[in-house]
Amino acid sequence: MNSFEILLKNDKIGSYKKIGYLIFCINFIFFVFYAFYSKQGYERFLWIIFAILIPAFCFGELFIYKKLRIKKSNISITYCWLILLWSSVSILMMTIHISLLVFDSITKRKLQVNFNTSGIVYPSFPKKNIQWDVLSNVILKDGLLTIDFKNNHLLQSEIETTNNKIDETVFNHFCQLQINHS
Repeated sequence: MNSFEILLKNDKIGSYKKIGYLIFCINFIFFVFYAFYSKQGYERFLWIIFAILIPAFCFGELFIYKKLRIKKSNISITYCWLILLWSSVSILMMTIHISLLVFDSITKRKLQVNFNTSGIVYPSFPKKNIQWDVLSNVILKDGLLTIDFKNNHLLQSEIETTNNKIDETVFNHFCQLQINHS
């Protein structure tokens, strides 16, 4: 084989989801606050509609992805709706939510490491291209990927065992050949 793809575990995804729901709750509280303290009828009505839509978007997104068993994409529908809501009120808040959407997509992406004869593409942000000549060892053992650099830098990550069907001995042999030939 000339290349391998290994999917790393993303243990922090639950924390990222909690932070996202916290952001949605803060938006909801903000909209309710402005709905109660707005003086004009049209403005109050607008904030009430926004306050009602935020939980509807969150629960709608949960329903679509969990109940209908649709594979979730990296783009959050709720963030997109928040961007649209804020675009009618505040450009600054819309810009903040666009950046939150970008960060949300980055954190929820698949962490896939690609190994080939020219090097390793590691899924950091931005992606890191690692050449074989800077490595002293690469080992896959018992669901743990270890990349050891010659400068004593070490990368270790657990792999997704459900999606990775890689023979460890073949993979380790491939990596040793690449390190020895560099």
